[in-house]
Amino acid sequence: MEGNFTTTGKLVVGEKGELNGTVKANQAEIQGKITGDLIVSDLLTVRKTAHIEGNVKTGKLAIESGAIFNATCEMTTTAPAKASAKKV
Repeated sequence: MEGNFTTTGKLVVGEKGELNGTVKANQAEIQGKITGDLIVSDLLTVRKTAHIEGNVKTGKLAIESGAIFNATCEMTTTAPAKASAKKV
């Protein structure tokens, strides 16, 4: 399928699934093929059968051995700032 895909939930692309375009999701599990921009605000899980080509931006990333991951990847966090140490 070609186009732009957006969900506020979890996106699952099965082994035979193919998406071309921009994909945005809160969480994603990829088993099939994605070509384009993949933007996942929380956890992106790339299974061993996955093939990703393009640009990836995610909060957390898990890649199984055997997956094809030909992408530029930017990791972002929304963790709270650490408290500064006070010297006495």
